Amino acid sequence: MDDSNLATRISQLLGRDPLPPDRAATLLESLAVRHGIDPRFVYWWAGKATSDQTIQYDSSDEGLSCLAELLAEVNGEMCLVASDERALPWPIWTLQASELIPLLGELPFFEYFLVLDDGATLLFDTHHNTLVVSRE
Repeated sequence: MDDSNLATRISQLLGRDPLPPDRAATLLESLAVRHGIDPRFVYWWAGKATSDQTIQYDSSDEGLSCLAELLAEVNGEMCLVASDERALPWPIWTLQASELIPLLGELPFFEYFLVLDDGATLLFDTHHNTLVVSRE
């Protein structure tokens, strides 16, 4: 699925558009600074010197199960950044934690990360079937 099709499909499933490009760019710049990531990296998870937690998984179902466990205590709003192995700009959607697993279950795999705790935590799902948690 190419970029535009992925973004369109996510917007259809959520029933809302991503953040306006200027707001998305501002948020990403802020996150890069807070987490010490070079924003020119395509794989932001690789730009971190260390990660706080990594979880390997074998299948999509197992990955969603691991993600659900990690997010069990999360309430309220988060951001989904669809990086999908491409350079910036990336579309960003706000959503409730309860919307995430059903949404991802409807989509083919793509690289993304979640912005949690008002940006203090980033949770990446990588093309290596690894969940990577980064806290500032």
